[in-house]
Amino acid sequence: MRDRTPHAGGHLISGRGLSAGRLHVCLIWLILILSWLPLSPAAAAPNLIEDLRYRLAVLVWPDAARVRVTLRKKGKGRLVAEVSGETQGLIKLLSGNRKERLRTEMLWRKGRLAPVVYREEAWRHGKHALKEYRFDYHRSRLSLWQWQQGKGLVKKWETTLQKQVYDPLSAFYNCRLRLLGPTQAGETSTIPGIPYPRPEALEVRLGPETKGGRKAMVSLINPVYTDSRGKVFAFIDARRVPRRVWTTVFGVTVTGTLLPDSLIMPAHLPGSPKPGPLAASRRPGAAATKNLIAKECLP
Repeated sequence: MRDRTPHAGGHLISGRGLSAGRLHVCLIWLILILSWLPLSPAAAAPNLIEDLRYRLAVLVWPDAARVRVTLRKKGKGRLVAEVSGETQGLIKLLSGNRKERLRTEMLWRKGRLAPVVYREEAWRHGKHALKEYRFDYHRSRLSLWQWQQGKGLVKKWETTLQKQVYDPLSAFYNCRLRLLGPTQAGETSTIPGIPYPRPEALEVRLGPETKGGRKAMVSLINPVYTDSRGKVFAFIDARRVPRRVWTTVFGVTVTGTLLPDSLIMPAHLPGSPKPGPLAASRRPGAAATKNLIAKECLP
């Protein structure tokens, strides 16, 4: 039976946004960019593996939005992850009825979940935007297809897939399954992201265990804009589920809290390899990591 109760201990990963300002936005994961998303109906319940539900608080609005992160079986060894949400009250009015959705289809490849098709979709003021990243592992190619009115999806960009890269959702679930990311306090891991419009990576750091859970920090590394590092913080549990997540956007702190009716996936999925010892990219001293997380993690 799947557990519907948050636990205490684990970690977090973040992702990309839609606009040119993705240097910071892509780190928000389920806090801001995702707070405009329409809630998806709870369909295909037999295939539902996980359903994480969050309440977002912004300034004086303790229930500014609700966000869901779901994982479903698609068949033939494939999984589909999606983030959706719905703003409420005044925040919905201020957002201009903006809606966005992130969705990725994944398969098992070389012991990890590899993205096959990753989609970024947005609606605002009656206009629709869609980007679709397609991973062709047989040809070692990664292409971007963008929606154009009257033409449908048109190829905009293509590159050689020299190494495995991850969208935010596939990175998140690989970390949840302990197939990517740091494994203990004091470690730092760098996870390569989709290299468009320029190479980027996510840096994940784990801090010490606390009464509220293990502390974690995620930041974006961009070789062009080295001073522009958005940061997301979290308290994470033994299942590597973010129980509390927060970041600061334009001087405003946005906080996401996991709700008790969330459905948490089992520790291992069918077909998933057993987690092994993964070396972190860097292992800073415990004291340095403790000071960094303690200083920056609390809102």
